[in-house]
Amino acid sequence: MSGDPTVAGLVPASWLWMLLGAVIYPLWLAAGVGDVLVHWRDRIERHTGTHESWMHVAMCVQMGIPVLLVLFFDVTAPVFLIATAAVTVHGWTSWRDARFADRVRHIGPLEQKIHVALDAVPWLALALLALLHAPALHGLVDGAEADWSWRMRAPAFPTAVIATIVVTAIIFGLMPSVLELRRARRAVRAL
Repeated sequence: MSGDPTVAGLVPASWLWMLLGAVIYPLWLAAGVGDVLVHWRDRIERHTGTHESWMHVAMCVQMGIPVLLVLFFDVTAPVFLIATAAVTVHGWTSWRDARFADRVRHIGPLEQKIHVALDAVPWLALALLALLHAPALHGLVDGAEADWSWRMRAPAFPTAVIATIVVTAIIFGLMPSVLELRRARRAVRAL
């Protein structure tokens, strides 16, 4: 691929973007849908009311922040730090969610494995972003001057890419958690 910059002189950047967009992102969405299906099968609302479902919605929102930032802004130091903070808060919320759920219901092996993917994928995505944007982030780790500017992504992602990511995030990320919350709210009202 002529003109494709490489990361550390080894891997074409387009390969890492492809890994991020065509493997990591769909894996994250699939794990999220799998988690909601396991929750539906196990009728978690009978054990946790709406509390656990609210945490699932919160985690979707927490991960939506870095996804939207990366879609529309160049990854500079502030964008990367906000994305890192969102991934960190997501990890903490996930830990609190599992800790809460473990006290009131059984978390089976399938759900545990799904949680591994849901916890690891955001960190892997963040690591790929750091590799792809290392020059702008050097100052965060080596004392050099970091790029603290805010600017729209240039060139912008194609509209079809943005639409695909936003629509799939809503359909396969946010909506299953919102529907789970709705089911939990109905179960609580029925008591």
